[in-house]
Amino acid sequence: MDSPAPKTGYLTDDFRLFHLTAPVPSETAPHYHDFCKILVMLKGSIGYTIEGRSYQLLPGDIVLVNHGEIHCPHPGERTFYERLILYLSPLFLEQVSPGAPLNRCFDQARYRHSSVLRLADEERRLLFDLLTRLEDSAKKEEAYASALYRHTLLLEFLICLNRASLNERTSYLHTGSLNYQVSGLIAYVNSHLEEDLSIPALSKQCGLSPYRMMHLFKEETGCTIGSYIAQKRLALARERMRLGQNATEACFGCGFSSYSAFLRAYKRQFGETPRKLKGHVTRNN
Repeated sequence: MDSPAPKTGYLTDDFRLFHLTAPVPSETAPHYHDFCKILVMLKGSIGYTIEGRSYQLLPGDIVLVNHGEIHCPHPGERTFYERLILYLSPLFLEQVSPGAPLNRCFDQARYRHSSVLRLADEERRLLFDLLTRLEDSAKKEEAYASALYRHTLLLEFLICLNRASLNERTSYLHTGSLNYQVSGLIAYVNSHLEEDLSIPALSKQCGLSPYRMMHLFKEETGCTIGSYIAQKRLALARERMRLGQNATEACFGCGFSSYSAFLRAYKRQFGETPRKLKGHVTRNN
């Protein structure tokens, strides 16, 4: 089996905000995170691929990358772009507002088949202002109730962002290109992770020869079919274990043929055993 796309980044708090101006390396491999990511374009332009769909980002764009989604930038040799990047804990987003979870914007992006919002000036200015104030507040650690103030600003930003994403008049960038056969494969894989996703089975499903299917998928998404499937199954298994399912149930429920294969892939991907995740979840319940 191909190695899954690498998991990168880290997040030990509810959120982290970064203001970056340095260019990314010209060769950036497709990767994913355990946390949610919001990228806000400030200056410049860059190509960006999320789950096989490509976008050309411009200043003002807001990019929504859900946890587990494979993505990567496509910079040119002299690409400069300034951006704010917000990392968010999925558990925090689910639990901070019972009945109105603040991860709805990511679900809406999937529903609208686009991960990029282009908002009207007034909405964009409001969101940018909140993020700027959040960034500035991090420089005032000694101020009274500084941690509470940062969380207040974050919650206001997330509420406004979710409202904007759910507004029927909100503009989503739909110039992202993705071959319809690859799009169909991605949708099929994500809906049938517990079933047979071997190359012969997928080839029969999409009506392409195995060689043509694998070549087209890699060309469109930047990663192999095997890598994509492995990553998705591991991410789903980890999520199920986080919610209380034991490792054996998660392993076979997510399509792995043997527990030993699952354990090797899990340790290679996350750098720890499933038991360590279970202990972490237990301590935080």
